[in-house]
Amino acid sequence: MQPGEHQPNRPEARTALGELSQFSEKLSVPDAVKVEAATICLKGLDRGLTKGRRFALVAAAALYAACRERGVPRTLDDVAAASGADRKAVARCYRLLVRELNMSIPVANPAEYVATLASRAKLNAGVQARALEVLHRAEEAGVTAGMDPMGLTASALYMAAALEGQKLTQRSAAEAAGVTEVTIRNELKRLSPVLEVS
Repeated sequence: MQPGEHQPNRPEARTALGELSQFSEKLSVPDAVKVEAATICLKGLDRGLTKGRRFALVAAAALYAACRERGVPRTLDDVAAASGADRKAVARCYRLLVRELNMSIPVANPAEYVATLASRAKLNAGVQARALEVLHRAEEAGVTAGMDPMGLTASALYMAAALEGQKLTQRSAAEAAGVTEVTIRNELKRLSPVLEVS
């Protein structure tokens, strides 16, 4: 640690870390994620990323980045809701953090989000199991590369619900994932031929 860097006793650092602690508690993230998020947050402060931005926004973006790095399934919507910040603003700040700090974020695995989205959409365990099967088959077929993880998961749940005879509209699937119905339709077009489901 270089002198002058990452000093949590600075007023702005205390404010940002206080916000971060609150968000972490609301989302029940593991301690390792809290520590990682604090490190990212302090690095962001050192780079001056709070200029023109609320501390809460940088804290929320750092928490989302830490969740992604550690493979903890918390969505952008989850983090935005916990922080009370606008989802798009958190997403922009997250992208800025990743770029400015040269972070290497692993690609999200859609299967990690099945349980969360299924719970939001009130889908049963049978639909969850079928959705995981859909995602597995899609991955084996090589059609998942470049697809939006949340949109892909929501689309898989939509297909699985239809196969299991449980009602789920495209709108409900989209709302559960925080994506648009257009995203759902686009992902379904790519999934359907592979899975021979119309």
